[in-house]
Amino acid sequence: MFGTDNRISNLQVAILMIHTVIGVGVLSLPSTLAEMLGTTGWIALIITGGISSILVFMMTRLMAMYKGQNLFDISSELMGRPLAYVSFVIIIIHLLGHGAFVSRIFGEVIKMFLLFSTPIEVTIVTFILTAVYTVRSGIEGMARFSIIIIPFIVIPLSILGVVILPDLDFTNLLPFLGASPMEIIKSIPTIFFSFGGIEFLLIYMYYSKKPESAMKYNIGAIVVITILYLLSFFFSLARFGEKGLAVQLWPLLSLSKAIQFPNAFVENVEGIIMAIWIVIAFTTLISSIFGASVLIGKMCKVEEYKYFTLPLLPIIYFVSLIPRNVVQVYDYVQIFTFVFGTFASLAYPMLLYVLAVFKKKGEAKKNENIM
Repeated sequence: MFGTDNRISNLQVAILMIHTVIGVGVLSLPSTLAEMLGTTGWIALIITGGISSILVFMMTRLMAMYKGQNLFDISSELMGRPLAYVSFVIIIIHLLGHGAFVSRIFGEVIKMFLLFSTPIEVTIVTFILTAVYTVRSGIEGMARFSIIIIPFIVIPLSILGVVILPDLDFTNLLPFLGASPMEIIKSIPTIFFSFGGIEFLLIYMYYSKKPESAMKYNIGAIVVITILYLLSFFFSLARFGEKGLAVQLWPLLSLSKAIQFPNAFVENVEGIIMAIWIVIAFTTLISSIFGASVLIGKMCKVEEYKYFTLPLLPIIYFVSLIPRNVVQVYDYVQIFTFVFGTFASLAYPMLLYVLAVFKKKGEAKKNENIM
């Protein structure tokens, strides 16, 4: 049975996915694209967005086919209970790692740009504790939060984008086709990390009021994410150039330093960008904690996922401190994404969808024979 705090609209599902996906990937994506493909990075982005759209289509169709059933029940029916348990363990590890790396990157950014003398451990544990509290408010509270913050993100970013236009050199975007097809193909697995988070649809769709009509919202979310990534890449490339962008750690934060308002109307533009990113990163973390808590609850046959939120805090905290520096954080992220993220975002949803399609066709043929 659904309670009063766990039904959300398809729009809220889509907004949650947008915030979850762009939370961390948007920081380093422009420099990654410039380093791997130079000015041709936009092509790989569009291709990866297309692949993500196909995966989102599969996930949405799957959850619509099994409306009212949670992911563990669907997995058990299609794969068998033993494989469902194994799959859930892998996905839970992925979600906890995702949350840990988000927390560590958050801590590194805050220490570098805002709280220079505050121990990173204090920043991280405060971030996680606040996220745990928010998750315990329920999925509806999380969804409302994600809707409320939209104007505070879109309006400032739109104004800042217009202000910085005169300082951009769009000739830096040329040539449009500088990389070979093979280089583009090889870059896609790395770029796919920035679309990590689409797998949360398999969790959020269970709480959707009308999963059968969610397709346009979910595909639209991927289109929005892809456009945002393209804009961040083009703006960063136009400002720094190919070589300058490739050596930037977090180009969007560096880009904010170049923004100057007339008559010093706003002096600390960097602070505005930081505030916007903090809110988005926070949404990414609450999604990770919520997803892991829900999946653990389903595995343990416990309906109240909130029992598991607080015990996850020390796990996420200590894992976030394993990398020695920010460079090692991104090295770990690549390895972790390849091992666990590929399964959670790619292999697992594809396998479930294929099994579901064959099962439904088999049932339809069986019914025809009976008639």
